[in-house]
Amino acid sequence: MDALERVVDTSPANYTEARFHQRKKNQITIRKGEFEDITSELYSGVGIRVLHLGAWGFSSVNSTEGKALHDALCVAVEMAEAASRKKNQQTYLKEAVPVTGTFEARVQDSVLDHSLEEKIDLCKSTDTAVLSHEKIKSSFIHYQELVDSKEVITSHGSHALVTDSKVQFYVGAVAGTGSNLVSYTDAVGNTGGWEIIIERSPELMVDKAVNTAKELMNAHYPKGGKTTVILDHGLVGLLCHEAVGHTMEADFALSGAVTKDLVGEKVASELVTMIDSGQTHAGGWTPVDDEGVECRDVVLIDHGFLRNFMHNRETAYLMDTEPTGNARAWEYDFEPLIRMRNTYIQKGDWKEEEILQDTKTGYMLKGAGSGQADSNGEFMFQVKEAYTIDGGEEKELLRSVSMTGNAFDVLGTVDAAGSRVVFDMGFGACGKQQLAKVDGGGPLLRCQVLVGGR
Repeated sequence: MDALERVVDTSPANYTEARFHQRKKNQITIRKGEFEDITSELYSGVGIRVLHLGAWGFSSVNSTEGKALHDALCVAVEMAEAASRKKNQQTYLKEAVPVTGTFEARVQDSVLDHSLEEKIDLCKSTDTAVLSHEKIKSSFIHYQELVDSKEVITSHGSHALVTDSKVQFYVGAVAGTGSNLVSYTDAVGNTGGWEIIIERSPELMVDKAVNTAKELMNAHYPKGGKTTVILDHGLVGLLCHEAVGHTMEADFALSGAVTKDLVGEKVASELVTMIDSGQTHAGGWTPVDDEGVECRDVVLIDHGFLRNFMHNRETAYLMDTEPTGNARAWEYDFEPLIRMRNTYIQKGDWKEEEILQDTKTGYMLKGAGSGQADSNGEFMFQVKEAYTIDGGEEKELLRSVSMTGNAFDVLGTVDAAGSRVVFDMGFGACGKQQLAKVDGGGPLLRCQVLVGGR
């Protein structure tokens, strides 16, 4: 818009970016048969960031009126001037090819063509279906849609317009009696529209949540110890994002993550090639970042060797490499941070059924649960479903299973990778200082990991 261009053109700073962001958000939550939240919001504003006198300054305003934008620019410049007086070293930016054009998410059936009442009815009918089953004591239904319009203009020549739509839907069931209560939640999320809900039928999600929760009631706990496991697509995605990916963000690496001095070193099996992609149509689709840089694919690990980090323009200058388009801000009043987009491991040569048949004993682990990881790659993740493997066949369902280890050690043991890549984390968000929609996935992987129980 003309007002953003005027702000950039009249700025006294060495570098200026103006970012308009409008978000339409609908969110519905039902718990235990009762509506817990019904939110319908439309909000917008402009974030202005400047690099002036070697320091950053940022300001935001929920207006596009000329004077309001000018005042916000003045505040950002004043913030930079104040910061520059306290800095020992100036900040510089790596050159980047300007990006111009319009970028639209691939949407088959816009959620804006479906009324809020229809979405409320979807949640209510799904909740009723969950609670209609015997032995189900409670339910959890959650729907969210984010429809974004963003315009990014920079003094270095970028002018990009991005329209995006992301949808997520959760179906949860709690089964059991007395203190023996277990829960299971099935979830779906992606970049797209109403087709995401239809493609993964709510009826099938109810069956999955209810039947798995009831099976878990009588399931045994696993025997702890290091063992052979097959990780499904969701757990591979969680490992890529949480335990490895954060250590490959350049700001974390520069702060002392275990990966800092490992470029060119072997950190995983030769079967592991890990990529972070903004262009891939998955939950973290981001064609242009919030610095106006094209979101190119970044090969983080190439056949076991650590090759690259994810960068914004500042860290690319510090590490003398190219910006990768990983600077992302959750809303207009946040500054861009280095964030992942769609992080995954490339496919291998094994057919999925062959991996199972070739595994005589161990565990099949499915579904990314909660967990944590640190800057050394150490992690502990809960597993939604775990099955024993005996003689190449999937057998008994277990409960309260966790997997623990060092991500790079685990990836070093990979000896089989499936021939099909699936993204299975688009229903969530990453919480590094501010939220960001991301996705992760990969093929089935066979490896060694420490499995724990209750």
